[in-house]
Amino acid sequence: MKKILGASVLLAALLSCGDAGVVRPEVLEVQLIPSRDQEYLNAQRTPLQELLEKELGMKVNVTVATDYNALIEAMAAKKVHVGFLATTSYVLAADEGHAEAILKSLRYDVDDQGNLLKDQPLVDGYKSQLVARADANIKSVQDLKGRKVAVASFTSTSGFVWPANLLADNGLDPQKDVTWVNAGGHDKAILAVYNGEVDAAFTYKDARNNFKNEPFYNDLMQKVVFVLNTSIIPNDTISVIPSLAPELKTKIQNAFINIMKDPAGAEIMRKIYSHEGYAPVKDEEYAQVRAYLKRKDSWDIK
Repeated sequence: MKKILGASVLLAALLSCGDAGVVRPEVLEVQLIPSRDQEYLNAQRTPLQELLEKELGMKVNVTVATDYNALIEAMAAKKVHVGFLATTSYVLAADEGHAEAILKSLRYDVDDQGNLLKDQPLVDGYKSQLVARADANIKSVQDLKGRKVAVASFTSTSGFVWPANLLADNGLDPQKDVTWVNAGGHDKAILAVYNGEVDAAFTYKDARNNFKNEPFYNDLMQKVVFVLNTSIIPNDTISVIPSLAPELKTKIQNAFINIMKDPAGAEIMRKIYSHEGYAPVKDEEYAQVRAYLKRKDSWDIK
């Protein structure tokens, strides 16, 4: 009997050790990145929170990060369990052991006039676009030499990482040949062009659509003109901290997929990030991002 009891205690101890470090929060902390105006995103927090609580059967708290780095730091400290991480931010966080992608976003592709291609299949990649003031006479990458160029942030994949590599591929020195302006968001980068504060901007395609239904900017598409695309960039992710309980990771995955099946839920996600769906993802899909980031790190641009 003593031997049986001893074996039971040992087994319980081993199981306990195997579960050590696994995070099972009472309140799931979810954080959005500020790729759009923070006030606008704040208005979408509660509807998303309610949807997730219904799907997961637990308390959820949705917040908006001050910037990409703040979200990564919060996940590293396990203060945030689920993060909407843009492509570069995901790679940085994953390589530091702070994030694990569970889903990639799907969107409609966009043509060069900013129209959503709703009659075509959803895509798991997107492009960065170069836009410029209509009177700036910018027709190519080379025309950016000596110009002021707005970006969403220096960690933004479409706003900076891909564009800086594009400049280098076309014979320009990303450190010396342009003046980069950190606008603090894709929509703000578009407005910097519109208001004449910069000559051009790199944003995800087509960030100009954020202003499509705003009467004050009814001439924006004429003043902020499309110039060119970059190559394809892997879509952003929904990521979790690696130590989150496996069963909760699966529930979160299913929750977001289910939300997109409901028209009301899909509309909320559309408002937040223009997401139209989600699909499972593998880390190796971000190999090109790692290659571009390594090259970017050789430049001293802040």
